[in-house]
Amino acid sequence: MSIPEHHTAEGWAKRPRKLEEFTVEKLVDHGDSVEIKMSTEWTFIRSKEDLGRDLVVGETLWQETVQLTRITGLRDRNGWLFHLTDQDLADEAREFSEELHRKDVIRLEQNRKKYAQWEQELPDWLQARIQRFRDAGGEHFLLTGWGYELIICQLAALFDAGDEAGAERLSEEQGVSGNQWDCAKALAAGRKAHGDEYAVLAPAGISPITGSADYS
Repeated sequence: MSIPEHHTAEGWAKRPRKLEEFTVEKLVDHGDSVEIKMSTEWTFIRSKEDLGRDLVVGETLWQETVQLTRITGLRDRNGWLFHLTDQDLADEAREFSEELHRKDVIRLEQNRKKYAQWEQELPDWLQARIQRFRDAGGEHFLLTGWGYELIICQLAALFDAGDEAGAERLSEEQGVSGNQWDCAKALAAGRKAHGDEYAVLAPAGISPITGSADYS
């Protein structure tokens, strides 16, 4: 498996950084860290250890960012107070991905039996939809999308049966997102208009976020 570009220093080196001047408008002490309110209307918190000195309201600093909002450095007229290298950013991205994966594994193990039961209770056309994702995405689908797509399918089954009240109850119980609700409605409407195959082959509910239609 190839290494994701954002897990490498070379990948981050390709992303331009922006340096912006600002005036410190307000400082809020949080013990080991300090909250900095900037004249640019940004506010961010950084550890005092990272900053290396006390900041002063009214002083001029320069903030470096990448990808618009990722703060990579802060400097004064004498040099950097802190500055993340491309390797630092790669290490942070990798550690974040590893932590997400650990949480996905824990969630799957805690819910595997429940998810399997939910799947078995779905009508055949929605079971076929879930099986399509399992065939395409394998363990990746089970870890990152099984529970999400099952909720969509449960809602779609209720909409298909004309049980809007049941869908509302499920939405409250499961904390359904707007995307899940809209996708479920589209599946039910598409099936009614075009048959089972439409719902089976429609893109994954989470595809607007992942860019993958089937978790492959």
